[in-house]
Amino acid sequence: MNMEIVELQAEPALVYKAHTTNAKSDKVIAAGIGMVSDYLTQLGVQPTGAPYVAYLNCAKDWSKFDIEVGFPIAEPVAETDGLFMSKTHAGKAVVAMHTGSHRSLNTTYGKMFAFMEEHSLAFTGTFYDCYLTDPAITPTKQMQTKVIIPV
Repeated sequence: MNMEIVELQAEPALVYKAHTTNAKSDKVIAAGIGMVSDYLTQLGVQPTGAPYVAYLNCAKDWSKFDIEVGFPIAEPVAETDGLFMSKTHAGKAVVAMHTGSHRSLNTTYGKMFAFMEEHSLAFTGTFYDCYLTDPAITPTKQMQTKVIIPV
């Protein structure tokens, strides 16, 4: 697995915010992506990148967390019921590409945290999964997720 330390520029993003658990996260994320996508389509706005999930305020055992599910966009749009403007991460981050099921992302996270420890990089408490392929039409073994951990 290839990992790198990069400097990211913030982009405006339209997001759905929720508090969820591991057990419910797949459904909450899918619903959030659908709501944001539908609203952007209604406005005639094209995303500038892949849908993503920002994991915020995670419990120590990672069982529950707050999330922002959204799409980066070129310019801010009007907020609506349940959808808010946010920004993607700006600054230094460790980035890796995960191939395969979202259920096996823990292996990638583990390797990334080991890499961060080797390079004396501190975890900020937030991380991002960017869904580069659509799980509804992509075979599990071919799914691509870009994982970003701000440091």
